[in-house]
Amino acid sequence: MPPVFQFSMKKTIFLLLVFNIVSAQNNEPLRLFKNDSITGHVRNYFMHTDNHNLTNYYANATGTGLDYAISPVKNFHIGIGGIYTLKTFSSDLEKIDPYANKTAKWEYELFDLNHRDEYDKLYRLEKLYLKYQYKNSYVAVGRIPLEYHPLINKSDGRMMGFAFQGLTTHIATDSTLQVTATVINGVSPRGMTEWFSIDEAIGLLNNGYQPNSEKAEYKNHTQDNYIAYAQINKKLGDLTLKLEDTHIDKLINTLWAEALYKKKNFHAGLQYSLQFADNAQNNINYQNRYIQPYENGQVISTSLGCKFFGIETGLAYTHAFRSGRYLFPKELGRDNFYTSISRSRLDGLGNADIMNISLKYNLKEIPLLLAVDATSLFGVDAENYRYNKYGIDDYTQINTRLHYSFHSTLKGLTIDLLYVWKQNKHIHTPTTVFNKSDYSQVNIISNYCF
Repeated sequence: MPPVFQFSMKKTIFLLLVFNIVSAQNNEPLRLFKNDSITGHVRNYFMHTDNHNLTNYYANATGTGLDYAISPVKNFHIGIGGIYTLKTFSSDLEKIDPYANKTAKWEYELFDLNHRDEYDKLYRLEKLYLKYQYKNSYVAVGRIPLEYHPLINKSDGRMMGFAFQGLTTHIATDSTLQVTATVINGVSPRGMTEWFSIDEAIGLLNNGYQPNSEKAEYKNHTQDNYIAYAQINKKLGDLTLKLEDTHIDKLINTLWAEALYKKKNFHAGLQYSLQFADNAQNNINYQNRYIQPYENGQVISTSLGCKFFGIETGLAYTHAFRSGRYLFPKELGRDNFYTSISRSRLDGLGNADIMNISLKYNLKEIPLLLAVDATSLFGVDAENYRYNKYGIDDYTQINTRLHYSFHSTLKGLTIDLLYVWKQNKHIHTPTTVFNKSDYSQVNIISNYCF
């Protein structure tokens, strides 16, 4: 855990709850300083995974998050925020499937992946920062919320998303140009309560395989101290251009370029990303490397969409080149290519193609949002680890989402229903598909924000 900002999470959450309760009882915002605010949410997440003909699991998690922001001095801001989660009920998540010899996967991500036997003491202090702001520009240090990044992101599709610690500078000269420079030295990955330095974090999750089919073992061998990235966003009328350069110390460098055109009921987008290994990887044993020196992940992703009669349609295509596997640590975020959807990402693949068709219909008078994403992966050989880090098979996946927002006295309450169906195209052995494919999953998420 990084040496700074070690506080009692339990006391912090308790203090924030007291602030909010007093505020609610007085029916007016609580003011410790002239300019301060409290925001938060209550979240409930039910998940049920049906591993077709294998062992099924379900779990329900309930939690709350609170953010307290103060401005004791002009242009200076202090922010503090935390999350508390507990298990309200579940099946036996430790039950071992007799055919795959594995236990639950997705349901554990609602709690703490590092402490799988703990369900009721899950606290995390995920925000604690000092920020100086001038107009729309700012500098912030500490456990900070970050501007959007296509790879390093909160990805809060569970109870606890990714959280980051470091220093960031955001400069907005006007409404058309934004420049961001960020250095990160600590992270708390999604589904975990602890904070880690960068070298401690990378490798906590599945290390996959090396290109020669040996199991990769890079945990505790990366020796990286920081992540640094720079971003430039430029708006030219209906066209938005984005450029990011992300460097993980002693590990890997990733370039990302994106152009998005939006006008009325039409949009078109193009993404391109290129990776190369840091020279320090040459000094590490083959099986302990995160990336091999000759691997150059290269991806192009395109998107077209239009809206007619209230229905938004989209078509996206992503191609990963033969130059190498596209790699980015799972402990830092999820890739956001145009074909990336919940439970389907590109990480670890090369020489592959992904197609995605999407439909979205918004019934504003209710209001109810219906969204469908159909994705198909092509060209993957499960045993060709040169282009397949995790040994997955081609698959087809369909996500269906319903989103409902309440009004009036229940304003701030939303309910989401996400149904996921995923099926391999070729391989259906229990060890290959268990908790990876050949499953259907129901997710019911309710959020009340205040």
